[in-house]
Amino acid sequence: MTENKEKFKNYTVWQPMLLSIMMIMGMVLGYKMNDADNPPLIQGIDLDESSAISGLGRVEEIIRFVDTRYVDKVDDKALVESAISAVLDQLDPHSVYIAPEYMKSINNSMEGKFKGVGIESYYLDDTVNIISVIKDSPADIAGLERFDQLLAINDSVVAGRNLPFSDISEMLRDEEKDKMVLVKKYKSKVNEKIELSLAEIPLKSVEIAYMINEDVGLIKIDRFSSKTYKEFMIALEDLVENHNLGHLIIDLRDNPGGYLPETTNILSQLMKEKGRLLVYTEGKANDRIDYTTTGKSFFNVDRIAVLIDENSASGSEILAGALQDWDRGLIVGRRTFGKGLVQEQYPLSNDGAIRLTVARYYTPTGRSIQQAYDNLQNYHDVSNRYSSDTLQIVDSLKYYTKILGREVYGSGGIYPDIYVPISAADQDPGLIDILNQVPEWTYEQLRDKKVKFDGTADQLSSWVLPNELLESFEIYINNQKDQHSAGYLSNHKSDIVKEIKAQIARIRFGEISENKILNVGDKAMDEALKYVLSDKSLEEYLEANK
Repeated sequence: MTENKEKFKNYTVWQPMLLSIMMIMGMVLGYKMNDADNPPLIQGIDLDESSAISGLGRVEEIIRFVDTRYVDKVDDKALVESAISAVLDQLDPHSVYIAPEYMKSINNSMEGKFKGVGIESYYLDDTVNIISVIKDSPADIAGLERFDQLLAINDSVVAGRNLPFSDISEMLRDEEKDKMVLVKKYKSKVNEKIELSLAEIPLKSVEIAYMINEDVGLIKIDRFSSKTYKEFMIALEDLVENHNLGHLIIDLRDNPGGYLPETTNILSQLMKEKGRLLVYTEGKANDRIDYTTTGKSFFNVDRIAVLIDENSASGSEILAGALQDWDRGLIVGRRTFGKGLVQEQYPLSNDGAIRLTVARYYTPTGRSIQQAYDNLQNYHDVSNRYSSDTLQIVDSLKYYTKILGREVYGSGGIYPDIYVPISAADQDPGLIDILNQVPEWTYEQLRDKKVKFDGTADQLSSWVLPNELLESFEIYINNQKDQHSAGYLSNHKSDIVKEIKAQIARIRFGEISENKILNVGDKAMDEALKYVLSDKSLEEYLEANK
């Protein structure tokens, strides 16, 4: 009797998941094959007895049994979405289901736009505080200003209610509305009601581009959206035509990738030769596709250095890998993430989508940059895979570059030519926690006019923070729930001062000035500058820096 109870218990635990997996597979196939406007999701399905999915013909029968006979009421939506995730979890980490409620935000991010009012904000003291207003946005036209506080949105009070900041952000990006009413105030001023229209706000992927010195320019690419190539070219044209750029540093750190054509178009501007292979894709059901240079570069760029880290993925790895394979530039930083898989997105009838891996990326030398994902549970544990990266390579992974015949390595991200390890300070959780509190504290100091700096953005780097300002920050930190010893403030004073200056620069002068401050003492940036400013060829430079 006990044995039968145990069997029944196991059966009741697994029955819903097994049925749901079979049900969703049938639903996906049925919806897609009956959709006349789109090609089938899966073509040429063989349902003979040897097929692993030969039982799909019985799915409708099972669904009827579940619907009419199952002991409890089932949440159909939750069951179906759990089943989809369960199926895709057995594949690679990048084959995913996108629920309908996330489709708009994902598509907007990739298209480089969203519908909203055009502000950037901090959530301080349970109130939305505006840090900056996008020029010519609805917020700018309506007269919203930095340091304004939002009290209500469309008659809904949002201040002092302990609402999740994500909920407030969604209210400010309401895709269903064309107009919005905000109640705002600044310090002791009377509450003011403002009506404004919502509009498409650009999400730029190339926000930062400036000259580091009279010869070297920097362009930072945050991701590869549908407008990245255009934004890159606008930035490059300005640096070349107006600032006489000679050499270029491209910062791809923390860039997760995106659209492949944007990456290959940028690469074509960095190589003058026509027909050079940049990347190719190939999969079981996808023939090889080669992407090559156009031979139509518009600007002269001499030396190139590329900054990468463990968060650089996909398109970032393709760009860095192609430049490395053709010996076109120096790659500096840490081994990249290792995402060398091609996804195609297929719409589903519920307005969601399935993003399925269909091929692999290969660099010009034939390297697959895909990281092994045998252990899916640990695949995304980047800290574990990179915190002690010593670049130990096995001989079988060696490839040779196209021009100089240098050794490069595959099957696990792009390995830099010059390796810059993560500093001990960057991994110190106590220091990281303190630095994470700098933005809000700095904002409060500026809002309350306790920071007395009246110079220009360029003067901020050499400005000496008053002792009373640092003492104020120490008091602020010590008043937090998670207190830290005074040793952090004294031992890491330079890191904290740099972060405070960067936040002042961001709030007062914008993101470019913030980036300039943060690049001071950046070891990867220093290594890149050494190369582009040297008089050695790439081969000579690497030989001298072994």
